[in-house]
Amino acid sequence: MNRKNRKKGLFSATTVVVVILIAILANVFITKLDWSYDVSQNKIYTLSEQTKSILKENQEDITFYVLSSKSDFNKIYKQIVNQYTKSSDHIKIEYKDPENYPNFAQNYMDSGDSETEDGSIIVVCKEKYRYLAASNFVNYSFDYTTYTQSADSLALESLLTEAINYVISDSTPILYTLTGHNETELSDTTTGYIQADNYEVKELNLLKEDQVPKDCEILLINGPQIDLSEDDAKKIKTYLEGDGKLYFIADALAPDLPNLKSVLKEYGITMEDGIVVEGDSNYYMQVQTYLLPTIGYSTVTSKLQNKNILVPISKGFTHGEDTDEYTITSLLSTSDAAYSKIDTESNVIEKEDADIDGPFDLSLQVDTEEGGKLIVLGSVNLLEEQIDSAVSGTNSDFILNGINYLAQQESKISVRAKTLTTNQVTMSAFSQKALMVGTTFVLPAFVLLAGFIIVLRRRRK
Repeated sequence: MNRKNRKKGLFSATTVVVVILIAILANVFITKLDWSYDVSQNKIYTLSEQTKSILKENQEDITFYVLSSKSDFNKIYKQIVNQYTKSSDHIKIEYKDPENYPNFAQNYMDSGDSETEDGSIIVVCKEKYRYLAASNFVNYSFDYTTYTQSADSLALESLLTEAINYVISDSTPILYTLTGHNETELSDTTTGYIQADNYEVKELNLLKEDQVPKDCEILLINGPQIDLSEDDAKKIKTYLEGDGKLYFIADALAPDLPNLKSVLKEYGITMEDGIVVEGDSNYYMQVQTYLLPTIGYSTVTSKLQNKNILVPISKGFTHGEDTDEYTITSLLSTSDAAYSKIDTESNVIEKEDADIDGPFDLSLQVDTEEGGKLIVLGSVNLLEEQIDSAVSGTNSDFILNGINYLAQQESKISVRAKTLTTNQVTMSAFSQKALMVGTTFVLPAFVLLAGFIIVLRRRRK
């Protein structure tokens, strides 16, 4: 027995030593490779595929100057920044502690911005640079019911990648927003997104110009309430006949715009009267004019295939066949049960005789033989922040993806801040009803039936 016990003890001790050695070797190996695994809920330590694509294509040397000592720099931020050096040999990090380098940041500050924040980052490539203030690394939301502020999303990756796009770009493309027709003004948030993707935003009044400026990379017409003049329409047609890029967003409640419609008609697109009402409960959210369309396949939508886009109060489009001069791609579309409500003041949501049968496209993409590009979208309300947040930012991704596609900068498509809160679930009206019926009636009935069967069997035994 003693011999058996000694053998068992020796075997156990050997096993423990071997396990410890394996653990030590595994730790050494992992440390040597600098390997890690992101277990955070929203993968905040993992770079997006878009960022990785940009880093893979970049051949310029970039330096991240962190205005902090290495030991004092926020651990979460450090993990994210380190992912860039792991993904690219062209990026390096240098820590510049303000106590040891008090004047370093002043070389990279714009006039009037003399104050710097500890923990901020300066992204530098050759002569170009961008200063990223540490206070912008996290976005906060304010609850007006409790008067409290809470962290909403982590913006560090989006800021760093946007800065990389800026410093490696040879030029800054200009996006002109058309004015003079009571257009809907872009929100500061949307304008900020566009500028962060390295676009300069300017206004354009065609009454003051003989033509669309030659430096116009993209012309954005956002929800006009007044029709174009025939002269303005002609200028836009001339712009598109070359390699012009147009993004038109309709206000579904605006009056008829025949001259603007004539521009779309040149490319086989008809903007139908009225507003789209969805007849299939799988394709709308709570209200039949708050649409959850089918997402078509395009470079614009390739990253959004498994997500929801919420399109409230939208115009519907129909289109003809492709020609030798242009091709048309559906980006967002309704079900066959949709119809366009002509009388927008009607109290009846059901289809009436004057209404137009669907299906409709809510967004279309046109590519011309000459290199011109056109995107049309039926809902100016899609850009509202509350609507965008209901689908976790997919709406703004869709808009920005379209802008980057028009500018032929697809590699920049959709790098957004990562939420620090639980993602919202967007469900169609049918799914909501099914869930309510299931949890309120079906599940309780199933539990009661199962209990009744069990009791009945026991009594029989």
